[in-house]
Parts: sequence; C-alpha cells; structure tokens
Amino acid sequence: MNSVVWILWLAAAMTFLLTTRNPFYIAIMLAGLFSLGRRLAKDRNINPWVLPNLRFLLTMILLSTLINGLFSHTGNTVLFIVPRSWPLIGGDITVESLVYGALNGLVIGALYLLFNIINLALTTKQITRLIPRAFHPIAVVITIALTFFPSIQQRAREIKEAQMIRGNPMKKISDWIPIMIPLLVTSLENAILLAESMTARGFHKQTNLQSPRALVSLILAAFLIFSGWILHMYRFPSLVFISFYVLGASLVAATLITIGKRANVTRYHQETWTKTSKFSAVLIGIYLSGFAVLALTGRLPTLGFSPYPQLNLPATQVLGFTFSLIPFLPFLVLHHD
Repeated sequence: MNSVVWILWLAAAMTFLLTTRNPFYIAIMLAGLFSLGRRLAKDRNINPWVLPNLRFLLTMILLSTLINGLFSHTGNTVLFIVPRSWPLIGGDITVESLVYGALNGLVIGALYLLFNIINLALTTKQITRLIPRAFHPIAVVITIALTFFPSIQQRAREIKEAQMIRGNPMKKISDWIPIMIPLLVTSLENAILLAESMTARGFHKQTNLQSPRALVSLILAAFLIFSGWILHMYRFPSLVFISFYVLGASLVAATLITIGKRANVTRYHQETWTKTSKFSAVLIGIYLSGFAVLALTGRLPTLGFSPYPQLNLPATQVLGFTFSLIPFLPFLVLHHD
C-alpha cells in the first residue's frame, strides 16, 4: 500500500484506541495487531517478533497496574490496606484501581504495537518523505541520523573483531577504550565527506521559507484550535468546537503546503497510487467518517468503560466489535501466496 494509506490506517486505529477503554474491543485490536505485525515481520525475515512485543505489552500492563493501584485508592472492592502513614501510596488497594491501571497498560502497549507495525510496513525513505516539504531540512537531518546509527554500529563491530584478533579479550571496561578513538576518527571522516557532498549538491543554498504571512496564519490557526479547546471545556455544542478544530487544522495544512511550494526538493522516485491503495484509502475514509458520526452522536456508548466504583462486566455492541476490526484491514489488500 501507499505510505499515505498506512498513515491513514494508523490515524484510524489510534482514533479508536484512544477513544475506548472497553477491554473486549482492545483485546480484538491487540489480536489484529499481533497478527499483522507477525505477517509483516515474516515478510522482512524478522524473527522472533511476537515474543519481544508480547513481553513489552505484559511489562506495560504490570507497571501500569502497580502504579495506578498504589497511587489511586478509589473503588469499593478492597484487597488490602497499605499503612496510611506511608506518603503517597498509603491507603486502600482496590480491585477497581488495579483493573483501570491494567486497561491503561493495554492501551499503551497497543500504541507501541501500532508504531512498531508502521516501522515494519514503511521504509526510512517513505517515512521521511511524509514530512512536509516546508520541513525538508529536518527530513534530511533525520535521514542522516537514521543512516549513521547503523553504520556506526557496523563499524564498532568491525573494530571489536579486529581488537579481539589482536588479543584484546574485551571483557573489562578498559578493554573497550581502544574502540573509541578509531570509531571517533571514522565518524568524523564520514561527517566531513557527507558535508562536502551536500555542499557540492547545493544543500547549503537553502530556500528562505520564512514569511510574515505564514507566521500570522500559524498564530491564527493556534488561536482557533485553542478556542475550540476552551469551548469544548465549557461544553458548547459539538458542532461549534469541532468547527474551530477543523478550521485551525485546515489553516495549518494550507500554510505548510504554501511554504512547501517554495522549497526546491527533487524526488526521483514517486510513489504510485494503485487501485489497491485507492480502495484502502476510501475504505479507511468511510471508517473514520462513520466512527466520528456515531461517536459524536452518542450511538457508541460502549466505548467508554470505567471499573469505578464497583467492577462490573463491560457492555458491548455489534458496532463496537465492527470498528475494533480496523487492524485486520491490511489483510484484505496484502498479497497472499
């Protein structure tokens, strides 16, 4: 799929994930994310993928459960009592606070999986190309950083092997000192060569992207978004504050596009929009529109779930299960043997 489609998929999955706390919906999303991640990791010959990410997910659940259980003493089902004289953590340890912490850990782990999958699905070149043209110097710096880190690791391994051949056991901290100087010299040489190459290609002659109109537009956009947030806090009608949000975001996008047109950026290989990518983009657009309408009109009440004050089984509905299937969407368009 086109990289833009993957970003739309990421936005749709994050929108649903950050909106719900229903454990049934989150469980379905996690199952889809693990399945999709395993498939993409297999295509890239990355093994194992599921076990490290599952370990991270369980760690997040454990940490979030402990933190919320120790610092939040709300709930009717008391397991035990920490001495109240203890600062911060003193009080009742309840089942409800532990469950709420576990749900937050599930969401954090799912967000990590989402970005991990995007990292598998897109190359470094595709990710940097998604940066607006107005920020193309930042994209170049990010590309250099992402490229230099693996090369430094490779160079460090080569120097280590050379030191071990010469009899350096590489067991103590002092044994690693001979690696630092060659690694530093090599990095400086590469940096100088890169700087000369970029100068020869005219990168030092940057386009002036600053203008008073752009600054005024961004300030106005920030004011609109902030006004929408204030109206949302004071419970104004949804149509009012959403209009402010949309106007502010549209103004930011228009400003970045206008500034980006002044940047002289050459792309030798353009991504194409295949029928599969167009179909996926339309499908995700329908998903986001339908979810926004149903969520704002209150037709998805089962998205919200709170174990307080008494833990009960969360309610579910067919629409909620349907929208939680968004991680499985790429399976419809991925190539199969």
